[in-house]
Amino acid sequence: MGIQSRARMLSVLLILVLSGQLTAGTAEEGSTYAIGVLAKRGESITLQRWSETADYLTQKITDARFRIVPLPFEEIEPAIQSKQIDFLLANSGIYIKAEHDFRAFRIATLINKVGGHAEERFGGVIFTRKDNQTIQSLSDLNGITFGAVNPTSLGGFLMAKRELQRHNIDLDKQTTLHFFNTHDAVVDAVINGKVDAGTVRSDTLEKMSASGMVKLHEIKVLNLQTNQGFPYLLSSQLYPEWPIAALPHTPKTIGEKVSIALLNMPKDHPAAVSSGTFGWTVPANYESVHELYKSLNIPPHKRLPPTLIEWTDHHPIATIMTVASLLLIVISLVLLTENNRRLRSTQRRLSDTIGKLQSTEAKLKHNLSQLQESENKFTQLAESALDAIIMLDPQGKIEFWNPAASKIFGYTAEQAATLTIDQWLSTDQQSNPILEHIGRCDKPLSGTLLELDAIRQSAETFPIEAAISSVTLDKGCHVICLIRDITQRKVMETEREQLALQRTQHHKMSALAQLADGIAHEINTPIQTINNNLSFIEEAHQDTHDLISTYLALIAAIENKSDLSTKLEACNEKREEIDLEYLNEEVATTIRQCHQGTEQVSRIVRSMRIFTSDNAVHEPTDLNKLIRDIVGISRYQWEQIAELETDLDESLPLVACSPSEMHQALINILMNAVQALEEKAKQQTGKITISSRQQGRFAQLAISDNGDGIPESAQDQIFNPFFTTRDVGEGTGQGLTLSHDIVVRKHKGKLNFNTEAGVGTTFLLQLPLDQTDQPIDKPMKTLS
Repeated sequence: MGIQSRARMLSVLLILVLSGQLTAGTAEEGSTYAIGVLAKRGESITLQRWSETADYLTQKITDARFRIVPLPFEEIEPAIQSKQIDFLLANSGIYIKAEHDFRAFRIATLINKVGGHAEERFGGVIFTRKDNQTIQSLSDLNGITFGAVNPTSLGGFLMAKRELQRHNIDLDKQTTLHFFNTHDAVVDAVINGKVDAGTVRSDTLEKMSASGMVKLHEIKVLNLQTNQGFPYLLSSQLYPEWPIAALPHTPKTIGEKVSIALLNMPKDHPAAVSSGTFGWTVPANYESVHELYKSLNIPPHKRLPPTLIEWTDHHPIATIMTVASLLLIVISLVLLTENNRRLRSTQRRLSDTIGKLQSTEAKLKHNLSQLQESENKFTQLAESALDAIIMLDPQGKIEFWNPAASKIFGYTAEQAATLTIDQWLSTDQQSNPILEHIGRCDKPLSGTLLELDAIRQSAETFPIEAAISSVTLDKGCHVICLIRDITQRKVMETEREQLALQRTQHHKMSALAQLADGIAHEINTPIQTINNNLSFIEEAHQDTHDLISTYLALIAAIENKSDLSTKLEACNEKREEIDLEYLNEEVATTIRQCHQGTEQVSRIVRSMRIFTSDNAVHEPTDLNKLIRDIVGISRYQWEQIAELETDLDESLPLVACSPSEMHQALINILMNAVQALEEKAKQQTGKITISSRQQGRFAQLAISDNGDGIPESAQDQIFNPFFTTRDVGEGTGQGLTLSHDIVVRKHKGKLNFNTEAGVGTTFLLQLPLDQTDQPIDKPMKTLS
């Protein structure tokens, strides 16, 4: 049987029941009937939610009209008494009281909409703010302020009160109650800290969250129930959903028609959608609600206990016997109380004494056991340790010497007990915390790590790494040394440094070989210019010499008083022949060009000296000058395939760095950009941009190219040794590795890159302006 068929059958049965329960009456043609709705979230939300239902009933029942009357909790009973409403839609608790007091009768039960599922039950949620660390469970509610909707609100107060009653918490006595009349107001009060915790109907938080009025991650639900198959947050047991009830003065025929119309409302009807429900079903069994009210002893199930006078009137003999028994009990209790008091006092003193003795004995046994266990652990640890463990007393004598110390130094523990410090530790070092702290407790040590020179029994001196701590014992301040022989490590460090130096020199030579043609070209151009200019100067010198000779002949003729006309004419002819004015201008220009050429050669040679230098000493350096130098010596490599632009901050401060190492790092990155543009240069000229800026505490250099970018598969390996994206034999894979080592490890800077496929790559090099205490960063990348 389908759902619609069952609904029709239930409708017929309900009509038969209503015919015997509802007060007789007939509907007047075109009468308007008021449906009173509990405004649990305020009047506007109530009208918005239920007005469609009134319109639906008006449409289905042609001889009547319906309207919604939102009612706060305190106005429901007056509205029923004054017959302002004909139907009541409210929580189950208000309904059973109306059923008892006014003979209201339910005609349908609400089917709540939970996501895509129907739900005919609801409950209460007890909650607090997520960041309230003092309230973690129901037992923490004692003594706090508690917010609820109304004393008569089932989901907004009574369900929570019943649940807390089961946990032995009386809301009326153990908390300070505040009522806010709407569920939304209770939630706002908890979120804004007006009350410590509160309770609302089970679907309130989710609906407010869906409307953006509250964030569920800010809410902490107490006594969360997850085993009832209920989709909403829940703290109590579940009770039947809201019923709609007809009041006694409502005509029977109208009640029947409203019931049939509601039961036949499709779940996708606009009225159901607007109310957030799946429509209506036959009236539910509200016995569980009656049980709740009985357990809370509230109307309509409030129990009134008999008065004392009423009880004694009904039980006179029992009253006399009770009074007599009480007198005998009082007399007996007085006698027993005095004897028991004396006995308890003596027993208490004895028990206290025995308890103290037993407690002291237990503590002594426990402490002794812990001490023995600790001693065993320390002994095993010290004997199995690979590092030497040595303890010195306040006089510097050895009190403890583990097997590893014997292996490292060559002395047995017995021999070590007679040693002085200068027999096993070199004491000619400038600062030795061990010597400084022997016998001193005013400056405690805690894991101070240092490298010292130690002496073996064979008088061999060897390097050690020592962790020094001090501890105060009964005899005074003792020094504990954890010592590790680092001879092998020092050898490996030396070999590693030599290998790194060889690798660096090899890469320098490889880079120098790549730059050789360009450097030769850069030097040859100014040399050729100087050579040509010298030839011109030589010719100009000969011309001026000839002119001077002509003038000397004129001077001799003047002195001899000879004929001057011939000599003077010769001078003018020679002057016009050599074009003296032209020579005066061109010789000065030629000499200036020679100076420029020699300066260019000098700059290239100076750059090569910096590049090939092994000097790693940090000194104040002009990074802009380094950039201009590398641009100059690498011109031959980039000018055939790319345009190179510089955007340098001339106010950039000097940076403490090694010019030689930084020169190499910048050359490597620039050559990487040139190589990235080689393939693209076959179609169009590439572009390289070098800039310098001050970024906070760092000087930042950026080298950008508009190549194809770094492949994604290579981005995590770009700084790895010997990794290259070029063909075999075309790259060593060490350039960027060495640049990263120079910038990050040697200069405590940062070397990162941004890359985008088809757009290009930018390497960002940052050097600290103040290199003290700078952290060493790992390489990072940014992907567009």
